[in-house]
Amino acid sequence: MNIKTLLTTLVIGLIASVAFIVIQPFFGMLTLTSRHAAVYVEVGHYSEEYAVILAWLLHGTVSIFYTFISLLIYNVNKSLTVSFLQIIILGWLTTLIATPANEWVIKLITTGEFTNIFALSDLNTEIGPKLWLHILFFALVVVSISLSRLTAFPKH
Repeated sequence: MNIKTLLTTLVIGLIASVAFIVIQPFFGMLTLTSRHAAVYVEVGHYSEEYAVILAWLLHGTVSIFYTFISLLIYNVNKSLTVSFLQIIILGWLTTLIATPANEWVIKLITTGEFTNIFALSDLNTEIGPKLWLHILFFALVVVSISLSRLTAFPKH
């Protein structure tokens, strides 16, 4: 991975993570970071400040990882069709795993133990606000990646 790819992934991932949280209430949901932080305080007995920082670090890291996956796909094929498909498919896949993944992370952070995946909630197959929010997240990421190609980074 070169410096341009790393910088692009970090910047777009962080912007998209903040946008996700800012937009989430418009879908009728409490923010992911506030829900996680509340559980970290209540169950894990973390301080409120540490819980908020931890929730944002986790959310930012996941957003950066998702951005990296999108950037890999985009670098392989920049076509409008592939970009559209990755937005829909990644949005759907991340919606499927969001509930059990969040539950797993919360249990890990609050108990310090790995939870058996079979003890977690089922995959989220609902077509609703979570799906639209994830699709919007990946649309923002792919559009941002496309726009970043118009910006010239210095070569090292």
